[in-house]
Order: sequence, then structure tokens, then C-alpha cells
Amino acid sequence: MTRARTISPSATWWPSVLWQTTTLEIVRDGERLLVDPGIAPWEVREAARDGAAHILITHGDWDHVMGIGLLPGATIWAGAAAAARIRSGEARASVESQARIYGVPLEGLDGLRVDSELPASPEPFQLGPWTAECHSTTGHTPDGVTTWLPDEGLLIVGDYLSEQEVPFIYDSAWNYRTTLQTLIGLIERHQPAHVLVGHGSPHTAQRAAEIAAEDLDYVERLIAFAEAGGPGDGADEIAYPQRGGASDPEEHRANVVRTCERLAV
Repeated sequence: MTRARTISPSATWWPSVLWQTTTLEIVRDGERLLVDPGIAPWEVREAARDGAAHILITHGDWDHVMGIGLLPGATIWAGAAAAARIRSGEARASVESQARIYGVPLEGLDGLRVDSELPASPEPFQLGPWTAECHSTTGHTPDGVTTWLPDEGLLIVGDYLSEQEVPFIYDSAWNYRTTLQTLIGLIERHQPAHVLVGHGSPHTAQRAAEIAAEDLDYVERLIAFAEAGGPGDGADEIAYPQRGGASDPEEHRANVVRTCERLAV
């Protein structure tokens, strides 16, 4: 039995066993593009099949870069900030520490790299045979990038809009709010056939818009609480989306602490 789910004639969703981290496979004109291939080596190889011409990285977190070094023949695309995390060795250090916690084997780390940086402006460009459009989407981390592939009808958002977990805000609640507003605008404007999230199954445009609205409401409450002088230990005063993630209460408390501390500096 395969773990793959076909979402269109050219696109396949490959979820990892750990966290359902998304590897997206797209094939066009005989070329294969993988988005965030991972997490375990055998999961990468199953999705890559006979290889990949291109790899697109949504951000530099360890579970999204694990597969880069296993595909030496691919051209690796990432935003400038994610490329900096990878080239500096930060991404590799995170892989080495986090993979050990979850018992994920380490292979190919010497091949971690970025070959082509994504454009900073949202003007259309060519990513292999695909016309693409990229938007900076920070808030979860400072290096997130969302990519729209119009010919495929796919909006690839990375670690946003998951219905499995609350927003994980490691960068800034204010940046996260801007990103959600950007994503809502992209969904309304393009009406994608599928919205690919970093963790969990793909969404319809309608479902993605619903989650974006819920998350925006949450982030707005979080910001209002901090700007009103709320304390960092006041997480119980703010409601958060009930997604069922095991770490949601902990992540919500961390969101409150980081947001309140940011204003206290």
C-alpha cells in the first residue's frame, strides 16, 4: 500500500509518518519537482522515484530540508533567508539535533545546499518548466516563502494553515498577521484548486480560507492582548483554535510569552 495521494494528474502528496510533513511531487514535461522532500531517507527516495530535477524549499526548518542531500542531481530553490540558514550551517545543526530526538537516520547532510535563490519580488519567473510566483510569508519563521504555480492551480504555503495544529509563531505575531492577510488575498484572487500546507493533507480554497480566518482571529487576539499590556503568563485569557495537536496548549503558551516579551523589550 502506498502512502501517496494523487491530487491532480501531475501532482502527488506524500506525507511523512512523522507529523504528516508534506512532500509534494509535481511532474511536467518529463521533469520532477519535489517540495520540502522528507523526512526519513526512505520517504524521500519513495517520492523521488528515479530522481528529481528541482527541489523547492518553503523554509529552512530541519524537517523541510532533510532530503536535499539525497538528491545531488537536483537544482535546489529557496528564498534568500532560507538559503542563508542552509549555507551558514544553522539548518544542518538543527537537523543533527532534532533528528536524533525522533530517531530519524541522517544521510546526505554534506549535500545540504541551495543552488538558485527565489526572486524577492512576486513577479512571475521560470522554475524549470513551471511558471511560478513567490511571496515572502514570515511569522512562523523569518524565512518562509509561499509559491503560486498557476499552470498547476497549486498554492504552496509551507507551515501555515494546517488544520492539525495551532499557529506556531517563532518569528513575530505581527509578521504572522501580515502573512495571513497575504494568504487570504492570494486565495481570493487565484482560487487555487489545492492549497498545499506543510503538515497535513491539501485543502480546497474554501477550507484554506476558513482556516486562515480562524488563525487571523487568533493572532489578532494575541496581538491585542500584548499591546494592552497583558502578561506573558496570561495564556488562559486567550482562546486558541481547537485543532487537536498534542503540543497545541504548549505552543499557545509560547506564542503568548514571545509576543508579550517582544513588546517588553
